[in-house]
Amino acid sequence: MPSREQTMADAVSVFRNAEYPHGLSAITAWLGVYQAILWCEPVNSLGFTQLPHIIDADKLRPPSAGVRGDWATARPWQTRAASFGQYMAAQLGCLPEQLADKIDLLMRAPAYHGLQRQNVLGTAFVGLLKYILEEFGSRHISYETEIDAATIFPRIEIPGRSGTPRIDLLGRCNGIPSVVVSAKWSIRHDRLADITNECPVYRAAYNRIYRQTRRSDLRYYVVTNEFDPARLNKILDDTCIDGVVHVHKRAVVDVCGLDGRLARMLDLTDMITHTCSW
Repeated sequence: MPSREQTMADAVSVFRNAEYPHGLSAITAWLGVYQAILWCEPVNSLGFTQLPHIIDADKLRPPSAGVRGDWATARPWQTRAASFGQYMAAQLGCLPEQLADKIDLLMRAPAYHGLQRQNVLGTAFVGLLKYILEEFGSRHISYETEIDAATIFPRIEIPGRSGTPRIDLLGRCNGIPSVVVSAKWSIRHDRLADITNECPVYRAAYNRIYRQTRRSDLRYYVVTNEFDPARLNKILDDTCIDGVVHVHKRAVVDVCGLDGRLARMLDLTDMITHTCSW
């Protein structure tokens, strides 16, 4: 299995060589992220052969043969995923049925054949975010990935966390921590507390250790490709979090027509702009 560093490097290589009909920029970076690590789920139900994996698979296809008969008409998430697939195909100038060949490029590389997707996905996502922020964001911020949180904030204790907490992406300004980014491609309902618990702990530790040096607040962002409104609203309601960032906000709010409250999210381009204030 490729190392963590190799996986991030490979993801960035795929991203850089992806298709950008209007050129690669902060505005179009989302398209490269999706080509690198988004995938289609086999469905074979109600006329759908496969659909972009924007939600748990059991919402895109019958969870078992025994309930297949209960799916008499297209389910809401099937319709949303189909709309998203049509949108993505239009962005790439291909037919919807050709989309599967245009995405999931990292996992289709020879070095990743047969590997568990989840073991690769998280590392690749963090690596892509780091590259995008370095490439298009403020040059005053430097980034590190998967950092042992205790090396940055000694003696921290995060409720409900038994192991050593790790920071997905840490940004520093002049060597001092300035932003913590929690990168979650999707957000499991049973892991929501991990996000809401760690934000105040990191902020309190920062104020104890660094505030006298930097005299500004630590920023905390969550970056995700989650589409489920209930999960997203849970973290959007957390006032500790400075921003909940979606890979492509338009896909959730406009294309899939989901809960209008999700308009509170930031887009990846918004986050890139925010780096100037970190």
